[in-house]
Amino acid sequence: MRLRRPNLVREAAYERLKELIVGGRLQPGEHLSEPALAGSLGVSRTPVREALQRLAQEGLVEVQPGRGARVRTLTPAEVAEVYEVRALIEGEAARRAAERCDEAGLVRLEEALAELEDAAPSDYAAQIAADARFHSLLVAAAGNGVLERLFHDLDSALALTRQYSRDLNQTPETRQQHHAITAAIRRRDPEAARAAAILHVLAFKDTVLRRIEEAG
Repeated sequence: MRLRRPNLVREAAYERLKELIVGGRLQPGEHLSEPALAGSLGVSRTPVREALQRLAQEGLVEVQPGRGARVRTLTPAEVAEVYEVRALIEGEAARRAAERCDEAGLVRLEEALAELEDAAPSDYAAQIAADARFHSLLVAAAGNGVLERLFHDLDSALALTRQYSRDLNQTPETRQQHHAITAAIRRRDPEAARAAAILHVLAFKDTVLRRIEEAG
């Protein structure tokens, strides 16, 4: 048991730090102090250092020799590329979902939207979770495992843009876009579903890029 415990500590440190970054508690550009993180997590510096190295490999953290680690900041060009790839994936997923999604799948999509719309306006964590569930269900409804894996490969990069988009999930425009996707799927219109999904993702891209520019 003692032999396994270091592995459990390393894994717990990694999972917690990733959760803090993906959840927006640690912001892009924020310095990551090994001693401070070790103290807050109640572990030694070694598992924190190893966790930061793993997160660097995943693209969430930058480790700079002599300067320590920080949460990675995406360039505007990288942000644009991520959203453009996501638009391609979700557009194809929505098209396939309109052809393949059964009634149970549609109900799950609509329940996720209801959960998102019912979340408290100030509860961004609940909004983000419900929005992520909706989009995950949409891609899963396509019935293509490779497409689904490609979609989730973008999770880390999108988490780094969340500070610019966390309040967008309940806007009237976003609600209309979500409902346009589900309505097209329900009426079995693949091309309309594809177009609605692409429009939605690219609208987020444009807003995020504008906010990055305004923030300097």
